[in-house]
Amino acid sequence: MLVSLIEMIENNAADMAEDLKERLLQDPATLSYQTLDEHTLYENIFELYSRLGHWLLRDTEKGEVRSHYSNIGRQRFEDGFPLHQIIQALVATKKHIWDTVLEKGIMTTAKELDSAVDFITYLNRFFDMAIYHTTLGYCEAQNLSTAILAELQKSLGIPEDAPRRRFMLTR
Repeated sequence: MLVSLIEMIENNAADMAEDLKERLLQDPATLSYQTLDEHTLYENIFELYSRLGHWLLRDTEKGEVRSHYSNIGRQRFEDGFPLHQIIQALVATKKHIWDTVLEKGIMTTAKELDSAVDFITYLNRFFDMAIYHTTLGYCEAQNLSTAILAELQKSLGIPEDAPRRRFMLTR
């Protein structure tokens, strides 16, 4: 039953990705996502939904999750996204998956309910890791940016106690 819940998500990945894309673009708590190309946003969501089984059950060391979400954190920092909006998008994604399971999954027997509990446990662990590694990647990029700015300030002879203006380095 656990596998059938995962397969249900993977088999409905295209429709679910389109639905979540629209939700993220309209949600005031995720306004930064409006700056992403809609196709790119859709593809990112679709990738998660279509690979959910792999990430929940087969990436036992969570190495791919760590790498993938650290990279997302770094990229979203470089894109100028506030961290709280990135985390909100991940929380919205988890809620969207669970809502879909509740809507489409028929859970009437004790065995089916046990499988649903197993599924939400795996899902929570996955998103805990995703949020942690996204935040870590974001903070690493932020620290690197701060270090680069400090070096630039030093090389230009600007005193360390000079007032700083916020700006983003871009590629």
